[in-house]
Amino acid sequence: MRRNVKALSVMIVLILSVFCFTGCLRFRTTVSISNTGKADLAVIYAYHKDLLGDEGQDSLDEIAEAFEDEDWTVGEYKKGDYQGCIFTMDNVKVTDFEDIFNSDAFEALELGEFDLTKKGSTYSISWETNAYEGFEDEGISASDLSAYGGFMEVVFELPSPAQSENATDVSADGKKLTWDLFEEDEVELTFTLLNMGLIITVAVIVASLLIIAAVIVIIIALKKRKPVSKAKAKASNDAPVVPSGPVSSPAPSNPIDFTSPIPGPVTIAPMVPAAYLPEQPADKGNSAPSDVPPAGT
Repeated sequence: MRRNVKALSVMIVLILSVFCFTGCLRFRTTVSISNTGKADLAVIYAYHKDLLGDEGQDSLDEIAEAFEDEDWTVGEYKKGDYQGCIFTMDNVKVTDFEDIFNSDAFEALELGEFDLTKKGSTYSISWETNAYEGFEDEGISASDLSAYGGFMEVVFELPSPAQSENATDVSADGKKLTWDLFEEDEVELTFTLLNMGLIITVAVIVASLLIIAAVIVIIIALKKRKPVSKAKAKASNDAPVVPSGPVSSPAPSNPIDFTSPIPGPVTIAPMVPAAYLPEQPADKGNSAPSDVPPAGT
């Protein structure tokens, strides 16, 4: 039992010596990059609560102050047996990475030099963290640190798989790369970002050109149509219109009105022969002799 306690005490002393060299037992820098050329950054810096002590707290306060001076947002980190700080910075230009990761804040973490080169839309990163050397000098292995739940990592999250890298772990889709600083002391990464602004501009220009071309084609087609002469137009207007449907008979000029009432029967007087008419009295003054013999002679 005493041997176990002694061994644990030795391990604690070794871990505390690591504190003095690197300043943390949980360190992770996460860089989330988008196709817009902007990135969100997060840095976890925490101690094991049983090993924090006055020395650890003083170191934590100094680191927090350094990050705050560089306009990072400082938050509290508490997870499991670890407590410390989490520093965040959003909408950072990728081209500003050198200034950020070579600032006084990261120098306080005793990390190495960060280099960035850009060719067109392709970026190459080289970051000498020097973390592994400190652990190796103190005789601390990755298994020793992980036994206490600690880690030393750098994580890059890309919008598309990297062109080249030396990460110790890569996600299935190739977009998330993790460097275990116990295994890799230098981060090497090359990736390409699509210029979304340029793509949108080109798409708008192409669409505009297609619309203009369509309008020109329509105008040319209309101009090629032959105009109708005035004589042909007049003949066309004077020609009788032939109905396309069946021809119906013209309506009578005096149509019978079947709605008027039918008149009643007309009485016609019988025709009487002149021989049977009564004799008219003769005019004494101007009577002419009659050649007709009297009846009964």
